[in-house]
Amino acid sequence: MPNPLGEFLSARRANAALGPSAGDNGRRRRVAGLRREEVSVAAGISVDYYTRLEQGRESHPSDAVLNALARTLGLTPDATQHLYRLRDANPADGSVRERDEALLTGRMTAIVEAVRPNPAYILDRLSNMIAANTEGLALFEGFAEIAPSERNTCRYLLLDPRARAVFTEWEEIARGAVAHLRAANADVLGDPALQALVSELSDESPEFDDWWGEHIVERRRSAIAHLRAADGLTTVRRYEVLHLPEDGLRMTLWLPVGD
Repeated sequence: MPNPLGEFLSARRANAALGPSAGDNGRRRRVAGLRREEVSVAAGISVDYYTRLEQGRESHPSDAVLNALARTLGLTPDATQHLYRLRDANPADGSVRERDEALLTGRMTAIVEAVRPNPAYILDRLSNMIAANTEGLALFEGFAEIAPSERNTCRYLLLDPRARAVFTEWEEIARGAVAHLRAANADVLGDPALQALVSELSDESPEFDDWWGEHIVERRRSAIAHLRAADGLTTVRRYEVLHLPEDGLRMTLWLPVGD
């Protein structure tokens, strides 16, 4: 039976660290991660209860327990919110709300056209590009030749070798795309479309397989990036991500640095 909450806790425990403890003679252990006993003691819960959480035999911890675990595991605000969403998600539902795709695409296309000449595009929860202006599409070399239904930025970043040339900070951007993919789908981790994408990327990208397995969680917001054009010239831009939670979308707007 799926156990997203337990899998998340286990993965984050494997990457967490406490300060030096008496049991380690005041030294940090060479082995990464924390033992279940260490997490339970630091969070103020029994090791049996924490074990049941990881194993999926307990799935509705209180807010106080989640707050204590988030603090113990050093979770970021995004990861803490993700922890709550995993607790509150209904695995039996896991459905994706149907919507009028043609109407939505028309609305989003009007928005990205309105901000030209600044590059802009809109992605859904799976990182499919549902709308883009000419400048936004041009950021992803070769995207214009791909059928609109196949334009997926996560797939491009992880599988298309051109992405490493275009985005100077490739690893940071690609890792962030994986982190956002998990954050955007916390309520529907069992969705077949998501599972198909994860399976494809895991099979073809060792980096994706590693990062997805780490259960990293981070929502895109704003950053500076260096973009290399086909002629070799590099430009510096700042991107801003605007979230449209009601529609499960996000708009990325690229601006000149200083604006």
